[in-house]
Amino acid sequence: MRILSLDLERYGPFTDRRVTFRQDARLHVVLGANEAGKSSALAAVTDLLFGIEPRTRFAFLHDMPQMRIGAEILGSDGQALRFRRRKGNRNTLVDGTDAALPDDALAPFLGGLSREVFCRAFGLDAPSLRAGGHEMLNSEGEVGASLFAAASGLRGYTTLQANLDAEAADIFMPRAAQHRTFYQALARYDEARKAIRHGELRSGDWRDLNEEIEGAARRLDEIRAERARIAAEQARLQRLKRVTPLIAEIDALTERAEADADLADVPEAWTERLGRCLARAADAEAAEAQARATLAEAARDLAAVPADAGLLARAEEILEAFRGIDRFDKGGIDLPRLQGEADGFAQDLGRLTTRIGLPDAEALRARQPSDAARTRIEGLLRTGRDLAAALGRMRAERAQRRAEHARITRPEGGAAPLIDPGPLRTDLKTLAPVRDEVARRDALDAAIRREAKQIQAQASRLAPPVADLPRFADLRHPSHEAVARFGREMEALERDRNRALDRGESAARALAQTRERLRRREAGRPIPTRAELLALRAERDRRLAPLRAAALGEPGAGGPADVARCEAAILAADRGADDLVADAARAAEQAADLQRLEAEQAEAEAAHAALGEIDARLETGWAAWRRAWEPAGIEPAPPAEMAAWLTEVETLLADHESLEARRAEHDYLVARIEACRAPLTDLGRGAGLPDLAGLDVGLILARVEDRVAALATTWEAAREAQARARATAEQIARIEAELSEATDRHGAWLAAWGEAVQAIGLPPGAEPDEAESALEAWRSVPTVLREHDGHRRRINGIRRDMEAYRAAVSGLAAGLAPDLGALPPSTAMKALHGRLQEASRAETRRQELGRRRTAAAEAQAAALRAVEAARAGLAEHLADRPDGAAAPPGGDASGRDDPAALHARLLARDALRRERAGRRAELARAADGVAEASLRADLASASADAIEASLRQLAMDDEDLDQRGKVAFADRDRGERRRTALEGGIGAELALAQRKAAEAEIQSTARQWAVLKLASLLLGTAIGRHRSGQQDPLLTRAGALFAALTGGAFAGLTQDYDEADTPRLAGLRAAGGLVHVEGLSEGTRDQLYLALRLAYLEDYAARAEPAPFIGDDLFLTFDDARTGHGLEALASFGGRIQPILFTHHRHVADLARDRLGAGVDILEL
Repeated sequence: MRILSLDLERYGPFTDRRVTFRQDARLHVVLGANEAGKSSALAAVTDLLFGIEPRTRFAFLHDMPQMRIGAEILGSDGQALRFRRRKGNRNTLVDGTDAALPDDALAPFLGGLSREVFCRAFGLDAPSLRAGGHEMLNSEGEVGASLFAAASGLRGYTTLQANLDAEAADIFMPRAAQHRTFYQALARYDEARKAIRHGELRSGDWRDLNEEIEGAARRLDEIRAERARIAAEQARLQRLKRVTPLIAEIDALTERAEADADLADVPEAWTERLGRCLARAADAEAAEAQARATLAEAARDLAAVPADAGLLARAEEILEAFRGIDRFDKGGIDLPRLQGEADGFAQDLGRLTTRIGLPDAEALRARQPSDAARTRIEGLLRTGRDLAAALGRMRAERAQRRAEHARITRPEGGAAPLIDPGPLRTDLKTLAPVRDEVARRDALDAAIRREAKQIQAQASRLAPPVADLPRFADLRHPSHEAVARFGREMEALERDRNRALDRGESAARALAQTRERLRRREAGRPIPTRAELLALRAERDRRLAPLRAAALGEPGAGGPADVARCEAAILAADRGADDLVADAARAAEQAADLQRLEAEQAEAEAAHAALGEIDARLETGWAAWRRAWEPAGIEPAPPAEMAAWLTEVETLLADHESLEARRAEHDYLVARIEACRAPLTDLGRGAGLPDLAGLDVGLILARVEDRVAALATTWEAAREAQARARATAEQIARIEAELSEATDRHGAWLAAWGEAVQAIGLPPGAEPDEAESALEAWRSVPTVLREHDGHRRRINGIRRDMEAYRAAVSGLAAGLAPDLGALPPSTAMKALHGRLQEASRAETRRQELGRRRTAAAEAQAAALRAVEAARAGLAEHLADRPDGAAAPPGGDASGRDDPAALHARLLARDALRRERAGRRAELARAADGVAEASLRADLASASADAIEASLRQLAMDDEDLDQRGKVAFADRDRGERRRTALEGGIGAELALAQRKAAEAEIQSTARQWAVLKLASLLLGTAIGRHRSGQQDPLLTRAGALFAALTGGAFAGLTQDYDEADTPRLAGLRAAGGLVHVEGLSEGTRDQLYLALRLAYLEDYAARAEPAPFIGDDLFLTFDDARTGHGLEALASFGGRIQPILFTHHRHVADLARDRLGAGVDILEL
């Protein structure tokens, strides 16, 4: 299909604009400057063929319902159609009268093209061209991928396929890894399955556990209450201990504050005002002395400064002349330089007259050529050189192509007959999966050995170790339930033992404390007891019995010695009674401690007996535990450790079962691989390889692949040589035509050149170098003339200004400073300006000093008044006491006391009172809200020693309660942690739900993996089908186009095979050698992509009705040489497909006109 005309009736910026395409042109170039509507015309072609988009961006001038595009198109069968396209939703195809055309009216011209396919395959711009080159680089030049990209215009499919494979690999691969989601779900499934076996909650000890926790909690509550009482008593005693020094300080401060009895009480405000009056009087006297000294200093300074009225009167004239110094000095500096430059320009004019051949500068002014004449000669100069270079290049290229054609077509002697690798490659392709199976076999073998070693090592590292896992699985051993039961029983016994140990330790601690108290109490004076008193009384009665018998005349009467003994016994009994009454408290404490000692000894014996009983039960339990493991030959650890050990053993057994499955898979792979040995050996023999029977199947496959690849390389090289010979012959014919056309253009140029050079004084036969030299000289003439005249004007002006300034300075020096008349003007003016500055500074200084003297006199007067006012205020304040007395407080009526001393005494007393108030505030903070009177009453009834002794006793009691509380808390904590563990454990129901969730997740990840792998395989299959179906014809034609686009730098394209037997695209240099896609420069890759696209379009045109090829600034990144080759390549298939190139750049149109002549149709918007 060809577009004969495009009617832009109302579209974008266009109104009733028709673009006509020449039918016989091989290339159409649409040239439009910026904002000329090139983009709108480019979009109009697409909207014309496929409809104006609903939300178009080209309705900025015309309303959407009014938009119209028309065209006349011609099919390859000669059928023509004139139609218009309007903006709308239906019936958008109309004829010249706006009558609706069928929607499929364009079907014979478009075939099955859609809008997207047309834009991607038949449209190309510079960014898309560059992106296509990068896409080939990303696919490493793989043939199928490169052809697919060039044909479809799609990009990013290589990255897409890699992303699909990577995402699928993150889900599942045959080799397990923790980051893959499938194996994560599988691990959760296994954990849930194990939790189902071990997660059942036993209720045997639940009631006992709760009762134990509640009993420990009750004991803790009782201990807390007792400790709270002790803490309250400790707080009271600590408070008394804390406030004792504060109360003593308060009493001492009160005594010091009231010591000066003859100092009357006055308000603090009166004292503060007295201090202010004293300070004001002192400050006023000091200020008066300072003001007097400042006045004297100002008067001295004013008398020392002189004045000069003459200079100040003509200050403006001096300043104006001083400002002219820079201009005068600059004129003196610039004048010699400008004179030298003017002389240089005069010499330049002389040289130019000599170079051009004229007598003087005036002749140069009169004979200057016009700008148009110079521009025309410059253009002809460039054109002539370009034509000469093009002729030389074409002749050299023709000789090179002829030599290349002769070299390619020269037959080679002794070459071996070619073998078509196609059948061998087909047979080899069916056996290619063996490579993956060999790799899987080797990897599986290494994994089996590694996992077997790991399982054995893990079994050996167990404590206790397991020497033979399969044998252990067959032996009888305790189950998880039995291990848990043993663990609960032994844990209960251990808890009872810990409680018995705590009970014994508490009893021993209490017994030691009681014994220590008894020891300390008995270490002092002896403690009288009631038993001793009874013994003394019995002794007294016994001594009194003889005296009673003597008095009553009964037998057994005693003598005088019995009287003395009886008196001693009576005195001893009375003394014992008195001591017992005096030490009643100590005696009671001693008796109580003795009773407590007996009870604590009994408690310690009971705790020891209970501990022995529990130890016996523990020994019986451990013996039963060891007997349970004897059939399995295991020396068990504690039940808690053996529960984890049993879980690890079961995990190892599961791993061993998995290992056995891998071994079965390995044996299956070995059998499959060995089945391929015979076909591979036969294939190698057919490829000319020696006997391969003794080698491994993987090595046989590798050698056969290398041999087939070598045969394919030889075969493809021969085919490429034939294609290059045909392409070289076509290039020689094209160069011959271009050379003839260039020779004609050079003759026309010689005629125009002879006429143009006469304008610059040269003969018609002058060479381009002569004309270039003359033009260079004429270009300098206007500049040199302008500079010479300008310098002469500046020199005259500077001399005039310097004479005027010299006269003005002489007049000022004569009137104000005759001694400066002999100096140069600048020097004299600077000296005079310096004298003016000194006079100005002196005058300013005198004015400032005068103001300072006046201000100092005023300040002194004010200071004298302030002194008198301060003294009067002090006297008035001393006379004005609050109680009406005339004498100052603390002095006599005559007022002879020093006011400053009086103020110091009052301040000292007020400071003591404030310190006492501060101590009382501190006492209030330390007393915790208790009144001072209550504190004094408590301190009166308790000495410091008694308080300290009570605190120590309370601390001992609290420590004992703390130890008992720790025991109770430990019992409760153990029970609560056990109960929490039982409540928070995963039960069988939750584990079952987790297993079902893991099963669902495994199904979901497997489905997702299948979708990703299918998408990747579909994309790879599409690329592979494109490679196998269109590889040969497309590569041959693309190679010829690539050679043309690169100007012969490359002879064509070929394909090379990498280590995986994947065909890779490569350029064949004209001098020999292959360059893969990654080795090409960025611009050459762009040319390769363009060659592949054009080759595909030619192939498409041979099979279906082709649409026009639309290029948008296609050669934006090309230089002129590459652009020229690209234009020729587009024109080379213009007989089958209509190529339309839109561009902003006029030089592209000029190149097309130079390269293609009448074969190009240039249209300007």
